[in-house]
Amino acid sequence: MGTRAPLRAAVAFAAAAAVATAGAACGGSSGKAGATITLSGGPSASPQSRTASFGDTYAYRDGLRVTVTQPVKFTPSGTALGHEAGNQAVKLTVALANGGRNPLDTSGVLVTLESGAKADRAQQIFDSASGVGTPFTGSLEPNGSGKATVAFDVPPGGLGRLDVAVRPGFGQERETAHWTGSAG
Repeated sequence: MGTRAPLRAAVAFAAAAAVATAGAACGGSSGKAGATITLSGGPSASPQSRTASFGDTYAYRDGLRVTVTQPVKFTPSGTALGHEAGNQAVKLTVALANGGRNPLDTSGVLVTLESGAKADRAQQIFDSASGVGTPFTGSLEPNGSGKATVAFDVPPGGLGRLDVAVRPGFGQERETAHWTGSAG
């Protein structure tokens, strides 16, 4: 009897996320970038409740907020690592804001990208000359924020379906969140 309200809330949230994702996948958009999605489930929450469109912000219960920008194409420098000829490089920004009471260790933040119909894992690109690939380091104090620009090498035909996953830290009780859409 005590689990029905949280279950109803989780189902309602998953349905709203599915509608938002379906609209984005169909090219529909309200023109309102930057929606905030509050995670209400724990590690057992359905994957649909952790999926948003690029530009949306995930707000975790402990005050952490994560935003991922839409990936954009770019040309890596000649010194870039992780880029193969014939693939398309994309870059995006991950922004963290610590609205919690404790410092946030950012060294465990993991960002990955899968692309295409087969959800192929894209290789991360490290390119200091282009200002991409430097991971989060250190910690964010309460009310602190930080950004990292990361890049990935997407195989041909994969730009139409991108899934960026952000895991906020190792061994922490925060779920991995996903942002989906296409490259800009």
